[in-house]
Amino acid sequence: MLVMTAVLPRPTALPQSRQRTGEPHPGRWKEVPRVDADLHLGDESPFRRRYDTVHDKVAALVNELDTHVAELGTTAGWDDFVDTTARMPRFSANNIRLLRMQLPDVTDVADFKRWRELGRSPKPGAVGLSILVPAKTKIPLTDPDGTPLTDPKGQQMFDERATGETTVATVFDVSQTDGTQYTSSASIPGRAAFAAAFGPVTDVTLDEPEEVIYDVARMRLDVLGGDDTNIDVETHAVSVVIARRWGIAEPAPPAWADRSDAAVRASSVRVSRVVSRLLGTPVLP
Repeated sequence: MLVMTAVLPRPTALPQSRQRTGEPHPGRWKEVPRVDADLHLGDESPFRRRYDTVHDKVAALVNELDTHVAELGTTAGWDDFVDTTARMPRFSANNIRLLRMQLPDVTDVADFKRWRELGRSPKPGAVGLSILVPAKTKIPLTDPDGTPLTDPKGQQMFDERATGETTVATVFDVSQTDGTQYTSSASIPGRAAFAAAFGPVTDVTLDEPEEVIYDVARMRLDVLGGDDTNIDVETHAVSVVIARRWGIAEPAPPAWADRSDAAVRASSVRVSRVVSRLLGTPVLP
């Protein structure tokens, strides 16, 4: 039996490949070079290495905190920690340390979604900074009959709940973003605002602002409780954060009572917790 085979005519010219204007290699998308937050962080850095699981990455970051805890106990290391805490008081001690390991000049960070809300976005090739955050899971919302609850658009509604575990989140420093003008520094309040904020919470005369903020910092640490071995150093650190917010002269740093790794780490956590608890109050708006 004779089989007929259709022979298609060969095209006279190959179709043009899609390309961007000015792209020298037809058919290939131009690669955007990676922009590391800090150039000394190579692919083998714990912050850049690929891990099989999130649990493995969390363990690696915790190990970095343990490895570099001695640096926190140096005069320069502690001063840098306090300085960064004053700029980013909402972050925990561990995350401030992690951010500084990746970008020593870190100024102000947020995740991708928050930067978009502020009219900014990460620069092409920008590499995010890793921090530790509580892991959360989404729970579908239903009515008492088990019927899924939906929003006005008909989409399933969820509630977020903490799982009790830790995971890794990615943030970007403002220096890694482009967009609308942004400043993280608040204007310095005046004397009337200072009196309104501190008058109800201290018996120290408001004519001595350095003594006022020191008194407030000490009271907050006393309320926190715990080991007060390095209470003078911790009070000074919290005072520095408040002083910079209100444009007040900073108190002179005291001597450490215990500069062991464990004690310094504990002091950093106490300082961050007190600063975080001051947020949203008239003292540290």
